Amino acid sequence: MTPPRSNDNPKQGDGALLAAIVESSDDAIIGKMLDGTITSWNRGAEQIYGYTSAEMLGKSISLLSPRDHDDEVLEFLDRIRQGRHVDHYETVRVRKDGKRINVALTISPIKDQAGQIIGASSIARDITERKRIEEERLRLAAIVDSSDDAILGMALDGTVISWNRGAEKMLGFTGEEIIGRSIRLIYPPDRPDELPEIVAKMKRGERIDHYETERQRKDHTVIDVSLSVSPIRDSKGEVVGISKIARDISGQKRVAQYARSLIEASLDPLVTISTEGKITDVNEATIRVTGVSREQLIGADFSNYFTEPKKAREGYEQVFKRGYVTDYPLTIRSTSGKLTDVLYNASVYKDERGNVLGVFAAARDITTQKQASQYARSLIEASLDPLVTISAEGKITDVNEATIRVTDVPREQLIGADFSAYFTEPEKARQGYQEVFKKGFVTDYPLTIRSTVGKLTDVLYNASVYKDDKGNVLGVFAAARDYSRVKQTTQQLESTNTELEAFSYTISHDLRAPLRAIDGFAKILVEEHAKTLDGEGSRLLATIQTSAAKMGVMIDELLAFSRLGREELRKQNVDMQKLAKDVFEELEPSYQGREVRCRISALPPATGDSTLLRQVWRNLLSNAVKFTRLRPVAEIAVAGEMEDGKIVYAITDNGAGFDPAHANKLFGVFQRLHSGEFEGTGCGLAVVRRIVERHGGKIWAEGKIGEGAVFRFTLPATQSVSNPTNGSSR
Repeated sequence: MTPPRSNDNPKQGDGALLAAIVESSDDAIIGKMLDGTITSWNRGAEQIYGYTSAEMLGKSISLLSPRDHDDEVLEFLDRIRQGRHVDHYETVRVRKDGKRINVALTISPIKDQAGQIIGASSIARDITERKRIEEERLRLAAIVDSSDDAILGMALDGTVISWNRGAEKMLGFTGEEIIGRSIRLIYPPDRPDELPEIVAKMKRGERIDHYETERQRKDHTVIDVSLSVSPIRDSKGEVVGISKIARDISGQKRVAQYARSLIEASLDPLVTISTEGKITDVNEATIRVTGVSREQLIGADFSNYFTEPKKAREGYEQVFKRGYVTDYPLTIRSTSGKLTDVLYNASVYKDERGNVLGVFAAARDITTQKQASQYARSLIEASLDPLVTISAEGKITDVNEATIRVTDVPREQLIGADFSAYFTEPEKARQGYQEVFKKGFVTDYPLTIRSTVGKLTDVLYNASVYKDDKGNVLGVFAAARDYSRVKQTTQQLESTNTELEAFSYTISHDLRAPLRAIDGFAKILVEEHAKTLDGEGSRLLATIQTSAAKMGVMIDELLAFSRLGREELRKQNVDMQKLAKDVFEELEPSYQGREVRCRISALPPATGDSTLLRQVWRNLLSNAVKFTRLRPVAEIAVAGEMEDGKIVYAITDNGAGFDPAHANKLFGVFQRLHSGEFEGTGCGLAVVRRIVERHGGKIWAEGKIGEGAVFRFTLPATQSVSNPTNGSSR
């Protein structure tokens, strides 16, 4: 047997081996001349580009380049001519079917035996799938990073390995602060360690969905979270880590607790009913009205607790059919036998996909409603004022006993009759109730009721619309106040006051003449006969002059006080804060050399006569300055606020105060509680009271001897008028 011959040409053998390797490669290996003409094309090129070698040999390599990459081929060929390589260049090429694919190119020069570059060899690897996977990974990473949920990864020992922005916002730790540290860092210290159980489930390949627990933020606040936990597997399917998604449900928890609180706070029995008619939840009011515990009620048939079970069943079935019921009457029977009449309002409730889960029903106990109605009727009948309700058509729908008495018409005749028929001016009466329907109310609307016996009663009507629970106007409720006697009394008082004011003015005016004579003669005695008077005579003469001067001041103040009742109020908008500040500044000369601190807070504006209101502030503030004279530091505070629809102003001081037993004397004319220590005539506060009352307000004072005083006065809430003023005198 002859041994096999060795290959006579080793290089030829190497070439055949190389050709076999090229042909079997999955990469596209292409040879081309320096002008780009293709000279070789392997099977890998056929698979990647879709062209056979017969189709491509002799063709230009630019056939594979998209139009937007034409310059790329020329650049590559130019680099090859320079003897340079192209390594792992990622670009795009076009298959025979027109599909664009991603490839990684490596291009090398081909040289002849003399070392001259005669062409190029390119190896192209299809990286389309790798690119897709990479883009998908980046897309998923972007989704994770942009999620508001905390998404994190950790090793099986609890070490954090990834941490998204949602986790940073939710838990307060940055990725740098927590990656590489234990996940137990965010566990509240008082909670059991959940990690071992979670790891055990992950190793078994289990998932954890919507597990509610607590986590601790960086600032140590604890939040409620819902966790979804999944295992992370390697390429062999082995569990190598854990992925967690945490959603902050603190808000949902608070809403749920708030909703539960509202349900439990309701005095109405509330219940939820399943599609099978079983009770799924109740509130405390349901437990009380049935006398049955929560444990017994839940799961029981809803209809079991009514006097008419069939009707109760038909009620909730109607809700499932129509979506709701309103004012469905039933009677609950408790275990003690007590019966409670109720009206049920119910509707279906659904999940987030719109699927009906059950019925929510609320029962209104109309026993209380009946009692309230009877109570309201008792109040109406107890009223001495005529009360009436009027329909939109102007017909009387109800009256009380006082209306029957004032009209002398029985209830049966009044109800259904025209409201306007019982007045001296029917058209005015008709306009009155029409105005109520238009505006919603009227106040002090004057009318005169004529009874069947001809008696006339002057009344002032106050009326407003009344509505049903949906806000629809049902009619007018009107109350008539008999002001015949008030009218007569007011006229008598006005007449008496006018006479008193005139008398005060006359007396004050007539006293001036003799007072001037006394003062004048005293002055003559001083000027012409002083030398003939001894010391006692001079003292007595000085006392006469001082007393005359004081009497003159008192007469001036009495005249001013009497004029207050006759002067017409010139109302305008007044800046009370500026007015108080201006007045206090004007008083500065009266407290020079003293330490007086006055704090004037923001004061609500008022509507009134600015000159008279200036006098109010002057009298009250000057009193505060005067009666704090004996204090080392005088403290005065001025404040104001809205209270029960009116403005209340207060002036507080730390002065001498007064005996509260004599507070009623403060506002009388010439009444003084500190006659020796402090100067004054006792008219100032009487003037303040007259001005405040003329503006529709009132004034009062509180104090203790040696502990200061506080004076408060009220004015009606501001009503906008023309010619607003900052409080300056007119």
